[in-house]
Amino acid sequence: MATDGPDPTPCDDEIFRKGTSVAVLSGSSNAIERWVQAVAKKSNARVDWHYSGGRANVLHLGDKKSRKRVFEAINDLQSELKGDILQVGGPGLYRAGVTPVPDGTIAVDPDFGPIVKKKK
Repeated sequence: MATDGPDPTPCDDEIFRKGTSVAVLSGSSNAIERWVQAVAKKSNARVDWHYSGGRANVLHLGDKKSRKRVFEAINDLQSELKGDILQVGGPGLYRAGVTPVPDGTIAVDPDFGPIVKKKK
């Protein structure tokens, strides 16, 4: 829920599922929404974002040429972000396919408590 105005629209489902990370930001949701839309427009690319772990994860879906344009737009527009760029590039570990967790692993999520990875 946004605290700085109306809730931005949810992250595009296809970009969320198939996109690769281009940046991690901190800032209010509407400031991030405006900035990410400006990056998408300037780069003429599919770019969207979502919160994860209290950070805004900016994702790109497209080819290498459009990804290059996105990085150029991020660089050109960085001073316009009302927030902070914490990382440029990616992917984040959760999207990078970090070492698989063995079946039966017990982990603790700070919000949901114990989680057991079951066999597929």
